[in-house]
Amino acid sequence: MENYKELFATPKDLMWKEEVARGTQLLNKWGLSQSGESGDCSVRDLETGYMYISGSPDWCFQKNLRDARGWERWVTNAAGEDLVPWSTPTIEWPMHVAIYNAIPEAGAICHTHGVWASVFAALRMDVPLEKAGEGLTGVIPCSDYRPAGSPDVGEVVAATMLEGYDWALMGNHGAVTYGATLDEAFQKAMLMEHLCEKVYFQLLAEKHLDKLFK
Repeated sequence: MENYKELFATPKDLMWKEEVARGTQLLNKWGLSQSGESGDCSVRDLETGYMYISGSPDWCFQKNLRDARGWERWVTNAAGEDLVPWSTPTIEWPMHVAIYNAIPEAGAICHTHGVWASVFAALRMDVPLEKAGEGLTGVIPCSDYRPAGSPDVGEVVAATMLEGYDWALMGNHGAVTYGATLDEAFQKAMLMEHLCEKVYFQLLAEKHLDKLFK
């Protein structure tokens, strides 16, 4: 491999790294990782195929996502090679690679631990969108459970998304969205939180109203 110290330091590379750092911080700022210690995001350069993913060096591990800095981002390719050995990626990096490899148009991925999406993920339940009103139909699908960080997580989430979804819950874990850009992926993640909250209370209200009027 070429001298890695000279790699991924062009203005374009730095732009991608800074974009992922911005997204990593937003996970906590927007309430999609309330602890500030979970979740991750990535972007892909569709021209080169390089994937820039949340990560940090072991010697200055980020306890809080708000501390994310661009130079720390991890970089890989479709084969999952470690292209920046000074950075340690999020344990969910295989999921990012699996989704990108399965969905050619995906330019960014957001993996969240928002409260309402996590409730349905813990229940391992699809979210029935007709319960949210707004003329919506279908579901936010929930993929099968796999241990966090295992290669199987990426496989089951990617398989779920290939059924025609750009968002999915991760069984007993969190949620994932993808978009052409990181902002688009985040908008979908925020919408998912909004819809999951509405559906939760709708299902709760239906249960108690049925008892009240029987």
